[in-house]
Amino acid sequence: MNIIVEHILFFLVGFFQDILITLYYKEISNKRPGRSAWLSGIITVVNLTVFYGILSRLDQTVYSRIVVYALGNAVGTYLVVRHHPTTPPV
Repeated sequence: MNIIVEHILFFLVGFFQDILITLYYKEISNKRPGRSAWLSGIITVVNLTVFYGILSRLDQTVYSRIVVYALGNAVGTYLVVRHHPTTPPV
């Protein structure tokens, strides 16, 4: 796979994974166990798939894939927090 395409995919996976994680924490804070459990399962599958993807191809680009993945996570967190107002405490 082309290295640029691979890095874009790692960024997008990190981005969408962090959206899921942020929504997961939101569901926990709203005391919704069903949605929290469902999101937890999806997040676990994504995490293990990403770790496998990184560890199965240990080469010179492994660090850049990790950095791109982390950048995707950071952008995902920023956008979710910015665009989803907090719910008032009960």
